[in-house]
Amino acid sequence: MAKSSDYSAAQIQVLEGLEPVRKRPGMYIGSTDVTGLHESLREIIDNSVDEALAGFAKNVWIVLNDDGSATVADDGRGIPIDIMPQYKKSALEIVMTKLHAGGKFGGSAYKISGGLHGVGASVVNALSEWMWVEVKRGGKVYTQEYSRGLVKTKLDTVNKSRLDHDFIHGRDSGNLTSFLPDTKIFSTTEFDFDTIKKAIRERAYLVPNLYFHFYDHRKGKEQEVNYYFEGGITSLISKLNENKQGLHKVIFIEKQEGDVNVEVALQFNDSYAENVESYVNVINTVNGGTHLTGFRMALTRAVNDYGKKIGSFKEEEDSITGDDTREGLTAVVYVKMPQDRIQFEGQTKGKLGNAEIQPVVQSIVKEGLSTYFEENPQDGRRILEKVYLAAKARLAAKAAKEAILRKGALEGSTLPGKLADCQEKDPSISEIFLVEGDSAGGCFSEDTKVALTDGRNVTFKRLIKEGIEGKKNYCYTIKNDGNIGIEEIINPRRTKQNAKVIKLTLDNGEEIICTLDHKFMLRSGEYKEAKDLIDTDSLMPFYKPYSRIGRNEKFQPIFLTYNHKILKIEKVKEKMDVYDIEVPNTNNFALSSGVFVHNSAKGGRDRKFQAILPLKGKILNTERARLDKIIEHEEVKNLIIALGMGIGETIKFEKLRYHRIIIMTDADVDGEHIETLILTFFYRHMPEVIKEGFLYIAMPPLYKISAGKDARYAYSDEEKDEITKEIQKVNTKNVINIQRYKGLGEMNPQQLWETTMDPQNRILKQVGIDDAEEADAVFTMLMGDEVPPRKHFIQSNAKQATLDV
Repeated sequence: MAKSSDYSAAQIQVLEGLEPVRKRPGMYIGSTDVTGLHESLREIIDNSVDEALAGFAKNVWIVLNDDGSATVADDGRGIPIDIMPQYKKSALEIVMTKLHAGGKFGGSAYKISGGLHGVGASVVNALSEWMWVEVKRGGKVYTQEYSRGLVKTKLDTVNKSRLDHDFIHGRDSGNLTSFLPDTKIFSTTEFDFDTIKKAIRERAYLVPNLYFHFYDHRKGKEQEVNYYFEGGITSLISKLNENKQGLHKVIFIEKQEGDVNVEVALQFNDSYAENVESYVNVINTVNGGTHLTGFRMALTRAVNDYGKKIGSFKEEEDSITGDDTREGLTAVVYVKMPQDRIQFEGQTKGKLGNAEIQPVVQSIVKEGLSTYFEENPQDGRRILEKVYLAAKARLAAKAAKEAILRKGALEGSTLPGKLADCQEKDPSISEIFLVEGDSAGGCFSEDTKVALTDGRNVTFKRLIKEGIEGKKNYCYTIKNDGNIGIEEIINPRRTKQNAKVIKLTLDNGEEIICTLDHKFMLRSGEYKEAKDLIDTDSLMPFYKPYSRIGRNEKFQPIFLTYNHKILKIEKVKEKMDVYDIEVPNTNNFALSSGVFVHNSAKGGRDRKFQAILPLKGKILNTERARLDKIIEHEEVKNLIIALGMGIGETIKFEKLRYHRIIIMTDADVDGEHIETLILTFFYRHMPEVIKEGFLYIAMPPLYKISAGKDARYAYSDEEKDEITKEIQKVNTKNVINIQRYKGLGEMNPQQLWETTMDPQNRILKQVGIDDAEEADAVFTMLMGDEVPPRKHFIQSNAKQATLDV
């Protein structure tokens, strides 16, 4: 029998007043985390900035109070306090308690504003545990209190402000708002000084001659900053390019067309990165929009037209593209327009959607640039030279792709030999580890023989041939419990060409030729690189089976009269190709010479969804290189191929093969440097990977603390001390051993899996971009050509560094 519907008018709910805001806060401020918290404060600050844009305020004060609340004040006109007849309430009360109430809709009080569609103050009120507002008008001070959007007191007239700050007493008029974010709404209610500082610095650049005064009065965090810029966005360009060499003076274009005002400032520098910011009415449109599209189209057209006019571009093929004009470009696009006409895509204004703004900006910028080039031909030629070099590099990169790789290789159809790929094909499940050092493993000469379970001793060269023919081979291995086991050999391959090798002579007379960094298993179960072996090292001996009855096997030492120690290590003059195999689970195997050797760091993984790409040494510094040089660099080229999304103008983000890209380097100075080089590559050439949250940094442990059978790992000095104390309380008899890991190679594969790669136990840091401007400045300073800024940074932060030497 069909169920009767009980859906009727009784189920329709109407949310009154500010109830919708508390029910769905994310609709109004984007989120209820730290981002939404700061959005609330920005809304109140922007109300004061709007007074400055309207020409009535000269100062804005922001105070973080010790009780967790925030105060914002200005010396503008002050919110009207007279009664609105239709509501029989003061204008102040209506503005603070009603959605879509304010002076920004009719266009008379505020032609230009940055407030959140006229709902800013009331939304913040709704999401605050308490809020109170003071308005100074006509020599009087009016005040009213609220709690979670509801009125708590009537509008009162008081003799003086309840706050005793110096700036309050000197104002003739203005607003003062204090509020405490509601812990029932926000996951955190602690304001971040640097986040707010960036927001007000941004606004100080956009509104010339407006003073910002920012005080942190929280106990133990006391500090103060003040901002005032006369140059507007021209000053902002100088700030963005402070560690770069400008190729010409800052170009500034401004024009009013109807009720739309357009300001653009730009300067090319000697770097290869683009840094363009866009704003609408002091709102940072982080995702761009029609104003940014119009600017880019105008820039490309203006440069092309000027190049043809002076004869630099003789043929149509010589013309530059939009990508060419972005190399080394720093620009700010700032549009001011009536608030009631703005159409943002998304409540928090990430992107401007007004279609009519694109041709306006395009026309103004094209006209302004053409005039500038005519009046400053020397600067015009410098810009032409810059973009023409970028175009040549683009064409060279295209040619390099075709010359180095088979068609489609950069898109992932031909994977690099060093990549140990995963079985999973779904990118959302797959992850890739970018591992420091060439951990391709084995690295033996082709004639080196592996002991197989079928009784044969087979060379690496033969194993590859049999693998191609489809034959399965099995080797002997040391299991985690210390006993000998059997594993299938997979992926026999050549790992390096023309590698440096050494020859080891064992005390049983056997000779082994391998790379210097290949790891041998010691009797203790630990590993040691070939170049570090000494004659006192005892290698793990291989015990040969002498009977095979059913599944029972008995083993005897293959060389009963020897200790499996190193007699001699000799350099080999000639270079040679070297080879490797993969041994799942245990990652070690027996050579016919009678010892066990390491298979590779690839073993400490789950082959179903985890891939590993070893990066040999320090990759190219991509901050100082154009695209054509980047894709010629072997290690970077392998990384691009493995990721599968291409690079440059052919990049296709949807083809990314892994949605977790994990940088895994040693916990030393070299490891940090390699990590920074990899981060630079992603930030400059694949920023979408970072923006989508796909880039991570692995956190391997720093210490292994063991006492008897109890072994634990510590990821910091503090954690090491804490674990040591815990063990001492429980285990007083055993000696505590502390091993400091300085490299991933010091851990055996099982330890690497347990501590760094197992999703259940590992610690990953997700890489994000909180402040694009600051990130750009840091990468330029750390990885650019200018030495003085880097030297200053090192000197300023030397005392904070923890040196592990």
